[in-house]
Amino acid sequence: MRVRRNQVHCDPLGRIISKGNKHFEAGSLICKGDTIEVVNSDYVEFLCFSSGNILNLSSGTIPLDKCAEPDKALSTCNPTNTNACHIRKGGTEGSDELTIISPYSTSTLNSRPEITWTAVKGATSYKVKVKSYEFGWEKVVNQTRLAYPSYEKEFQPGTPYTIYVFAYKDGEVFSYDETFVDVLSVASQEQIAQKIKRIKDLGLPPDETIQDVDAIYTAENLLNETIEMLKTATATGSLNPTFHRVLGDRYLKAKLPKEAKPEYIKASELAKSSNNSKELQKARSGLKLVEFYNQLPTRRNPPQ
Repeated sequence: MRVRRNQVHCDPLGRIISKGNKHFEAGSLICKGDTIEVVNSDYVEFLCFSSGNILNLSSGTIPLDKCAEPDKALSTCNPTNTNACHIRKGGTEGSDELTIISPYSTSTLNSRPEITWTAVKGATSYKVKVKSYEFGWEKVVNQTRLAYPSYEKEFQPGTPYTIYVFAYKDGEVFSYDETFVDVLSVASQEQIAQKIKRIKDLGLPPDETIQDVDAIYTAENLLNETIEMLKTATATGSLNPTFHRVLGDRYLKAKLPKEAKPEYIKASELAKSSNNSKELQKARSGLKLVEFYNQLPTRRNPPQ
């Protein structure tokens, strides 16, 4: 049974997650051009990595209109896809411009997300303000992170929220950033949980399970969930260069090139030591994207 990515010579389109295929068992990775032949059933279930959807497929090759190739499914800002580029977030070490780091994306499953931001040179305090149609709260702190207060009302699915962080110096605001957050609906959360359960029920090696769950999260723009998952995986001392490289990809998708760069560097080191030329090439491409991204103009928000 083909289950490990280092055993296939492609970026797989997805994974078969049900029985009923003549050539590939449940858990097998499928490449472009592989032929599925269904036996004793009308279809097999297939997790498409680019969309995060589970498809019901009959005999034949994977229809690319339903499951795009991984590289063609990306809408990442790069020199050949400048239409996907937005003015990048500011915020570098010693900068006078504040940047919210997390939540990493507008979509989340977490109703009490941690809020983090870059340190601003000269700031003596920060104010975090959360606002929605229903309620709002604010809190002044002197560090660059804030756990969502347990005494404040949690985010509700389907309601848009705005998070502001203001940097203060001598009692005056001199830099700020804002981001928007929306907790997915209960129905969407249940669908995602069911997909993840299907993957875990396959009994794959842990590294494979993490990468499949990352595909599901990323397809739903759940960067908060997948970045935290990958951070945990890399923090355990994993020697898998893919984890660091994918974490770099996710940071870059969140418009955080500063956070992406060390992950690509670590991925390159691990890929070299393990003679993984495929991951080495991807990590080097990631570093080139960081360099390109850092050349884009920086968004500067006037304090209000």
